Amino acid sequence: MPFYISRSAQFYDKEVLKYPQLGLIKKSVVLDATLIALSTDPDARTVVPAGTILKLSATNTSRYMAYDGVGSPKGVLTRQVDILASSTAGNEPAAMFFHEAVFATTQIVGFTQYASALVSSLPTCRFE
Repeated sequence: MPFYISRSAQFYDKEVLKYPQLGLIKKSVVLDATLIALSTDPDARTVVPAGTILKLSATNTSRYMAYDGVGSPKGVLTRQVDILASSTAGNEPAAMFFHEAVFATTQIVGFTQYASALVSSLPTCRFE
């Protein structure tokens, strides 16, 4: 490694909930890294942001991917996830809110575009 060179990254946690809740239900899921576009910069990290709407992958029904308007949303990613590679080895564990959560709509990625699908798919959740 060359001397006098340093790199650092800084990420801020984003709270996707409007109000904290006791006994909040989270589901443990796995993100399908083969369907996530990697950053074009080889030195940059690929991060799936907190608040990303998730759906089941069509190619691997045990994995989740970002919602794109096709199918039905299954939940919202709780925390950001760092994707290491666009391969099956890069599949990443994550957690999602899917039941009895009160979401801050400003923190959900693509909420205005997918609001109707999200509200109808998660009937026990509130969006404020």
